[in-house]
Amino acid sequence: MAKRYKIIVLGGGFGGLAAAQKLDRYLWNRKDVEITLINKTDKQVYMTELHEVAGNRIPPEGVLYSLKEALESTRVKLVIDNITRIDVQNKKLYSDSSEYEFDYLIVGCGSQPTYFGIPGMKENAMTLWSLEDAIKIRDHILDVFEAASKEKDPEIRRSLLTFIVGGGGFTGIELVGEFIEWFDELAAKYNISRNEIDLRVVEALPNILPNFKVDLRTKAENYLKSHGVKLMTNSAITAVEPDSIALKSGEKIFTKTFIWTGGVEAEATAAGIEGIEKGRRGKIKVNSFMQTNVPYVYAIGDCAEYVDENGVPMPALVESAMQSGECAARNIASDITGKEKKPLKLNLHGNMVSIGSKYAVSDAGGIHTSGLIATVLKHAVDMHYLLFASGIGMVIQYMSHQFMEKKTKVGFWIHHAKVRTSMTWLVPLRIFLGIQWLIEGINKINSGWLTTPNLIQTMIPGAAGAVSGASQAAEAVTSATQAAPAAAAAAPGWYMWFMQTFVFPNALFFQWCIALGEALIGILLILGLLTVLAGLGSIFLNINFMLSGMGNWWYMMSSIPMLAGAGRSFGLDYWFVPWIAKSFKHWYRGRQKSL
Repeated sequence: MAKRYKIIVLGGGFGGLAAAQKLDRYLWNRKDVEITLINKTDKQVYMTELHEVAGNRIPPEGVLYSLKEALESTRVKLVIDNITRIDVQNKKLYSDSSEYEFDYLIVGCGSQPTYFGIPGMKENAMTLWSLEDAIKIRDHILDVFEAASKEKDPEIRRSLLTFIVGGGGFTGIELVGEFIEWFDELAAKYNISRNEIDLRVVEALPNILPNFKVDLRTKAENYLKSHGVKLMTNSAITAVEPDSIALKSGEKIFTKTFIWTGGVEAEATAAGIEGIEKGRRGKIKVNSFMQTNVPYVYAIGDCAEYVDENGVPMPALVESAMQSGECAARNIASDITGKEKKPLKLNLHGNMVSIGSKYAVSDAGGIHTSGLIATVLKHAVDMHYLLFASGIGMVIQYMSHQFMEKKTKVGFWIHHAKVRTSMTWLVPLRIFLGIQWLIEGINKINSGWLTTPNLIQTMIPGAAGAVSGASQAAEAVTSATQAAPAAAAAAPGWYMWFMQTFVFPNALFFQWCIALGEALIGILLILGLLTVLAGLGSIFLNINFMLSGMGNWWYMMSSIPMLAGAGRSFGLDYWFVPWIAKSFKHWYRGRQKSL
C-alpha cells in the first residue's frame, strides 16, 4: 500500500493558518498527503487588537475570525480539540479523548504571559493575552468606576481610580491609549473629575517602546503625557499584592487595577514537549528551515526561537509568524517531493502602534509617520492580514466594527453614519433610477446613436448638422467648436481638449459606449445586480454629462445611495455577491504554488 503523509499543524493563529494554506497550495496535486489543522476552537483571535475590546472600543466579536471560512476551498481538515501532550518519538498528539498520528508536525501554539518570578504577579495581576482577558478587563474597569462614584472614603476612592499598566511595550501602550479615550467618557458618565483619574505606565527599562527609534518614541511619550499619563521608567516591579504593587525604589502604589503586559514565554503545550531542544522562556529552538532538533518537527511564530546569521532574533510579530509558517510549509513540501529546502529570509516591513483611535506612530520600511497618517497605515495593515486570514468578508466586518459600530465616542459624521436603516427603503429609488437610465439608453438607440455619429450635436450646442458621416467627424470638430464658443468657455479646458482629441474623432464608438452603457446600467439597477458597480457607472456618466453642460443633479444624488449595496434587498445581489465572493476565494486559495 502506498505511503500516506500525515501533516499536522498545531495552532490556528496567523502562523499556523499560513502554514496550512501554503501546504495545500504546494501539495495540491498529491493525493497521498493529509493536512490537518488542530485548534482549541473554531474561531481564532486577532491578538493584536485585544486592547480595543479591553478599552470598550469594539465588541468581542470584532477580533474573531472563522477558521472554517479561512480554510474554505482547501483540502485542510479542521479539528477542534485541546492537545495536552506531544510524543515526538512515536509521532503522536494526545488530547483528553483522542490521539492523532503524524509524519510531520508544525507547532504554532503561540505564547503566554511570563511573570519573571515576581512574587504575587501571577496571582494578583490581570493580563491581556486572550479574549477572556480583554472582556475581564473591560468589565473590571466598568465596575471600579461605578464603585468609585459611590465611594466616600478618599483613600479607597483614590485606589479605585488608580490604573497601572505594567510594561511599556506594544501591548501596554496600546491598552493605555484605549483607556485615555474611554476614561473621558466614563468620567462624564459617573460624574468623576478627570483629574482624579491616575493612569500610569510602569516600565523597568529606561524607555517605553524600545523597538522604536528615538523620534517616534518621543512623539508617543509626548502624546501620552499630554493626555495625563504618568510614565514611570526605570521602575522594576518587585512584588504584587491584591491592592498594591511594590517597586525596586521602595515605593508602594495602591491600586485596584494592575494589568501586566511585560513579557511572554512559549505556550505551555509547546514548552512541555519532551525531546525537543528549548531556548529562553521555553521557546523551541529551530534552524533556518524552521526545523527543531527532531527533523520532522517544525516550530513557528511566537513559540519558536530563531536567530539569524547576524545574531538577530525573530521578533514576535504577525508578519514573522506568517513568514515562518510559510517557510515551514515550503520545506515540508520540499522534503516530500524530494526538492531542496530553503532557509527563512524574514522580510519585515516595520512596526506600528496605535495609541487610541485617533493617534499612532509607525515605522514602515524606515519611513516614520505619526498621527492620522500612521493611524490609516495601521488600519490598512490590519485589513491586509484579515484579508489573508478570512477573506473580504472579514475586512468588511473589521471596517464595520472600527468605524460604524465603534462603542466609544466618535465624531459628528461617524455618529450619523452609524445610524442603520433597512435597505428595503432604497428599492423603489433603485428601480426608478434604473427605469430612467433604461429609457435614456433606448431613446438614444432609437434616435440613431448606434449608426450616425451625431454625438457632437448633443455635446456642444450649435454643432447641429456639423457631422453627416463618420469620415467627416474630425473636420467637424473645428467648425463645431467655433460655432459654440460659449459652451467651450463653460467646460474645463482639459475636458474640451479630451473631447476634441479623442471623443469627436471617434464619435460613433463613444456613442455606442454611452447608449449601451445607459441601457445596461438601467437593467442592472432594475434587477439589483452588481448594484455598486452600476451606481459607480451612473455617477461616472453623470459627471461627464455635467462637464459638458448636460448633467442632472437628480441622477447624481440618486446614484450615491446605490453604493450602499441596494441590490441586496429584493435584488439579485442577495445571491450573486456571496456567490462571487465564494468563487473568488475558491480560485485564490486553489491556485497552485511552485516550490
